Amino acid sequence: MQIEALFLGGTSIDLIQDRQKRRRESVSVGGSITNSAIIAAKLGLKTGLLSKIGKDSFGNFAIGFLKSCKINISGIMQDSNIRTPLAIAKIDKSGIAKYTFYKNSPKDSMVPIKNTPKDLLNTCKVFHTGSSYSYQKETFEETLKFIKYLKKRGVFISYDPNIRPGTIKHKNEVKNRVLKLLKLANLAKLSEVDLEYLTGSKTPEKGLKMLKKRLKCEVILTLGAKGSMSLRGAKRRSNLVKIPAFKVKIADTIGAGDAFTAGLIYRLIKQGRADFFSGIKPNMTFATAVSALICAKKGANKGLKDKKQVNLFIDKHRDYYAAL
Repeated sequence: MQIEALFLGGTSIDLIQDRQKRRRESVSVGGSITNSAIIAAKLGLKTGLLSKIGKDSFGNFAIGFLKSCKINISGIMQDSNIRTPLAIAKIDKSGIAKYTFYKNSPKDSMVPIKNTPKDLLNTCKVFHTGSSYSYQKETFEETLKFIKYLKKRGVFISYDPNIRPGTIKHKNEVKNRVLKLLKLANLAKLSEVDLEYLTGSKTPEKGLKMLKKRLKCEVILTLGAKGSMSLRGAKRRSNLVKIPAFKVKIADTIGAGDAFTAGLIYRLIKQGRADFFSGIKPNMTFATAVSALICAKKGANKGLKDKKQVNLFIDKHRDYYAAL
């Protein structure tokens, strides 16, 4: 089966505890890269996911849900010797999630390229990876193999480090791994946390300029409620593209950045590289709309139905954006 977008990363079961409503809990399939794969599939892309989970009830639940999203799961490994990872998210009054993770070791989480179905590797147009899977030592090395193999085929490489500083012990080693992957990427979606971790700067504009001097890839920075930005053009004539966030009532922010990434990948595949980057403003606007819809409902994917919903949402807010 041919696919358009191939995703590599961890899959977990998200247990969400909502402090806004006492004793309310929900269970869903999650993991940063998996979230992006689910949203990409909902937008209409032919999507494949590479991941490793347990051969247990949680793992079977994940497989069933991913199938229902029409994601190609032939690259998902189920291993009876490990447990499907669990992420417990506590939602505060403003909708921000704080996580506690129960994971397998990086070695036990690895998806070897040699075990990956060749039709997934040989038909994809975009390869996306990131999160802790990409920068932990054992999985980092295997991620490099995927990227180098696919770059030789001319596949577009998308990367979202999604760094969680509080979980990292060897900070310099992780920083160097992330930078190595960024140097191989064609597009990087970073958060403010990622940017500060990599540059030391708490000022987005300054941090972007610092990072762009070291990288050839395009960088798009998400800023939460402040929207997103990208530094475009040559070094001496660079200009900052800023896209504000849509104003919606926030249910929670789980998967907001992952949804933004999926929106970018969708537009990239539908438009092609040249048109995607030449028309970056409407593409960032589309990604922002996808993220807003996700934030308007609980969970990482329940707020989105399909691309038609995104386009209607943008049309509804067109006057707001026309005034910018």
